[in-house]
Amino acid sequence: MGQIFRRAEQYLDQFDPEYIGQFVEIGTSRNGDDGSTRTIAEWAQRFGKGLWTVDMDPDNCEFVRNMNLPGVEIVNKTGEEFLQGFPGHISHISFLYLDNFDWDWHPENTESFVYEQKQRYRLLGHDMNNLNSQRAHLAQMMLALPAMSKKSIVICDDTWFNKWWGHYTGKSGSAIPLLLNAGYNVLHTEEEPVYGTILGREIT
Repeated sequence: MGQIFRRAEQYLDQFDPEYIGQFVEIGTSRNGDDGSTRTIAEWAQRFGKGLWTVDMDPDNCEFVRNMNLPGVEIVNKTGEEFLQGFPGHISHISFLYLDNFDWDWHPENTESFVYEQKQRYRLLGHDMNNLNSQRAHLAQMMLALPAMSKKSIVICDDTWFNKWWGHYTGKSGSAIPLLLNAGYNVLHTEEEPVYGTILGREIT
């Protein structure tokens, strides 16, 4: 729920409008959050594309549905369930924002709002912990890779380079090595205050 996705706008002009694929957001906007769904939908419209926004929580989907955003397709599924459908129901992906399966920032002393999130996850049939968060993001990226455009951007929310340990941590920490092996380069990574990483393939 950070603002790392906003840093991606500077790379959009490297897309070729004739060959650009779909815009996909895994983890819709929620009441009181960063407004990513609206912003990314506006970016997609610049290229004549819509936005697929996906969330396992029906309440989040309903929140976005009530925004009445043009060109936005709302899918109430997990990211893994949605991406398993590629490439049958949609063309290739050029812009992927991974902002789902929340992260417990202080598992040794879970904050009250995170505890409430954990309860909501249980109601939806999931156990919210950091290992499961990384498992989900790795699975999603493995499913998404065959559908990714040769020139594409992947934005990983709540994921940053830990300079003390020399590796990426956070929600998509497990997916970063996979992306690097698939020809992506880190365009931007930031700890405080944004906590996010942007990767691009054939993007500088």
